[in-house]
Amino acid sequence: MIEIDGSMGEGGGQVLRSALSLACLTGQGFRIFNIRKNREKSGLMRQHLMAVQAAARIASANVAGDRLGSPELSFLPDGIAPGEYSFDIGTAGAATLVLQTLIPPLASARKTSRVMVTGGTHVPFSPSWHYFSEIFWPSITVLGVRGEPLSRSFGFYPKGGGRIGCTVEPEVEHAPMTSTERGKLTGIRIVSAVGNLARSIAERQLKSALLVLRGKVERGIPMDIEVIEPQVFGQGTFLFIKGEYEHGTAGFTALGERGKPAEQVGSEAALEFLAHHENGTPVDPHLADQLIIYLARAHGRSVFRTSRITRHLTTNLSVAGLFLELASSIDGREGEPGTVTITPTVPRD
Repeated sequence: MIEIDGSMGEGGGQVLRSALSLACLTGQGFRIFNIRKNREKSGLMRQHLMAVQAAARIASANVAGDRLGSPELSFLPDGIAPGEYSFDIGTAGAATLVLQTLIPPLASARKTSRVMVTGGTHVPFSPSWHYFSEIFWPSITVLGVRGEPLSRSFGFYPKGGGRIGCTVEPEVEHAPMTSTERGKLTGIRIVSAVGNLARSIAERQLKSALLVLRGKVERGIPMDIEVIEPQVFGQGTFLFIKGEYEHGTAGFTALGERGKPAEQVGSEAALEFLAHHENGTPVDPHLADQLIIYLARAHGRSVFRTSRITRHLTTNLSVAGLFLELASSIDGREGEPGTVTITPTVPRD
C-alpha cells in the first residue's frame, strides 16, 4: 500500500483527490496521513469526504478513516463500475472538484457513466462551472476523454445547492500534448452573472472588466459579452473571462462576496487574464495542474508551457509519480512562467 504524507507540496485537498483518482485507475491502495495539514482547518472537510465516498462507490473500495475531520485515511479499490451516480455534498463544497476526481477512472471503464453532483458551482479555491465546461472539458477531450458536461443549476457560497455533472464515455487512447505556442488572440468571451441580486451588479462587474481590458488587448478582437441572471439557491455573483487563441483557450473567474464591490470582481478577473495574456504562454496556471493525471498516462512525451508554475502543479506531479512510472521536469521557478515535460516510461491502457 502506497504511503502518502498529505502535507507534501501544497498540502491541501488536491493531494487526496489526485491519490483517489490514481488509486482507482491503477488498482493500487494507499494510506494518506496529515490530510490537509497545511490548511487552517486540517483533516477531511465535507467536500473532501464526498470525494472519498464517491470514489469508493465507483470503485467498490474498502475505506477506513472516512469521517469528517479525519487526519488519515486508507483506500483500497476493487474495480471501476460504470453507471448512473448522484452525489450531494450537502454544503457549498466544490462540485467541480468531486467531478474531476471521478472523471479519469470512469473514462477508463468499458461503458458510459453519468454523474451528477450537488454543491457549489462557483465557489472559492476551485474551478467554476464555466471554467470546467469551457476550458477544462475541451482540453481533456483533446487528450482522449469523451462525454458531455451537464448543468442543471448554479450554487454559491455558503448555501450551495447547484447541480452539475457529466456523461463519461469509454476513452480513446490517451494522446500526448505539445502546447508551446498559442498563436494570436482571436476572441474574448465575458460572462457576468448575478443570482437573486440586482442585475445592475452584473453590469457594474462587466463595465469594470472592460475598463481594465481597454487598451491592453489588440483592437478589433471580437468580444462575446453576456449578462445573465441564473436561478440559484441563495445569492451570488461571478465574472468569467475566456481568452480564445489560435492554439488554445484560457479562463479566469472572479467571485463576488458580501462587502466586495462589483467593480473589484470585474477588475480581478480582467487583471488575471491580462497577466496570462501578456507573457505569451498557451496554458493558464489553473489548467496546468489539472492536466497532469491525463498526461501521466499518455502514450508518449508531453511538453507544455504555462504562464505560472504553481505549487498545485508540482504537487500533482509528485503524487502521479507515486502511482505511475514517469519522468517529469519543470524548466522554471514557482510563480513564474515555465515549461513542463512529462514522459510516461510505461504506456498505460
